[in-house]
Amino acid sequence: MQYFQVKVQFRTEDENGKVKKQNVAYLVDAQSVTEAEARTVEYLTAQGEEAFEVKAAGESKIFGVIAVASEAE
Repeated sequence: MQYFQVKVQFRTEDENGKVKKQNVAYLVDAQSVTEAEARTVEYLTAQGEEAFEVKAAGESKIFGVIAVASEAE
């Protein structure tokens, strides 16, 4: 498994009509930077997002993700 950090910039308009930009980082499990970018765009599009731009993507220094099932499951 390999993790990539994909930085995305969202554009929103406030009540005064001013465009605001918000930068968000996603951690993506992929085989390459290209695949990480594609997965991010696919995910955000499926979530109904339209006003975004992938600004950067690169290999993450994160070695792994530890997921622990909670007792409520």
